Amino acid sequence: MMNAEGFAPGHVTGVFVPVVEPKDPLARGSLGAGLVLDKGAWATVKVRKADRPVLHMFKDGGPARLPVTAHALRSLLSSAGGKWSVETDVSHELPVAQGLGMSAAGTLAASVALAQALNLTHASAVRAAHLAELECHGGLGGISAILGGGVEVRRKAGLPPLGIVERTRSSTPLLIAFLARPLPSPPLLSNPAFLRRVREAGEDLLGELPSPPVSVERLFQVSSRFTDALGLAPPLLRKAIDTCRESGALIAQAMLGHTLFIRGADRELRQWLVQKGFRVVDVRVGSHGPQVRSLPSGPRQVRGTVRGA
Repeated sequence: MMNAEGFAPGHVTGVFVPVVEPKDPLARGSLGAGLVLDKGAWATVKVRKADRPVLHMFKDGGPARLPVTAHALRSLLSSAGGKWSVETDVSHELPVAQGLGMSAAGTLAASVALAQALNLTHASAVRAAHLAELECHGGLGGISAILGGGVEVRRKAGLPPLGIVERTRSSTPLLIAFLARPLPSPPLLSNPAFLRRVREAGEDLLGELPSPPVSVERLFQVSSRFTDALGLAPPLLRKAIDTCRESGALIAQAMLGHTLFIRGADRELRQWLVQKGFRVVDVRVGSHGPQVRSLPSGPRQVRGTVRGA
């Protein structure tokens, strides 16, 4: 039996432009910019030889349907050859379907863990996760964004080395505020009219981001304008954006979700957000991308999620 544990960071996208035209899927994804977070997703895998291929998916210890992650793992198992029984448990530290990159993080964490257990390359795990995100309409460029830490700017779409991602180190504290109702990515990202709207709003703004270093403050300025141009915020989210700006805080909507990321929120603003029904979580800009380690054989290790106030 072979066991491994993987971690991949969450991420907030402030501005993006979809790139879906290239024939090579490794060149597809998005141009964009965002912040890699210090919280993300953990995945443990237990692998043993079997009479027939089996893949069991769990989330926080309970059976779960995780289609993007399962797609990536099946691709890795196919490339590994042989017959394996795989048990995968994914634990998210931040809410799913809220624009915090948890689908990409869970898929990448599980992929690097399975690659470690089967002695496959790290690059094969990253490739499988990227393709699964695209083919399952889970995201555009999320894997490329979280291969490292800091303030990230995707200058060329696709998975590196085809894609180009510039990074600036940071450990800036942030406040994440989100509403209970998610904003699922797949319906939006498969809608041509919506993608055209995003492209029109994002292309000029991305051109305003300089070469590294890119400050967190500059990232917020561009992201805030993208939030206004796209107009996805429902009334309560819009009210929170206006209130935060009036208080002097930097704020933008995480793409795509009913989530705000905020710099400089004081106690009064935090209390106002909670009173209005937001859950809030403290995070920082993270310093690294995916991590993986082998584990001794034994009971499945499950990591709990971080709960917001």
